[in-house]
Amino acid sequence: MEGNEEVRLEALKALTVLVIHDDQFRRQVWDDLEGTLSRYGFALNERELAKVRDFRNAIADSVDEEVVGGLTTSFR
Repeated sequence: MEGNEEVRLEALKALTVLVIHDDQFRRQVWDDLEGTLSRYGFALNERELAKVRDFRNAIADSVDEEVVGGLTTSFR
């Protein structure tokens, strides 16, 4: 019944705010999405997690590999 799970916009909004304002969180999400979400206390359902994965993959597909590499390595 996971297809019927509701997407909680407040959870996705909170995640968006962290990605925008927290460099460390952003890097960690890029490298280890599920682990980072768990460490930060996010318990997303399968639909929500699929939306986050899709968004992250869309970003990766739309920018140059060098830019993506810079997002994850330049702050380490």
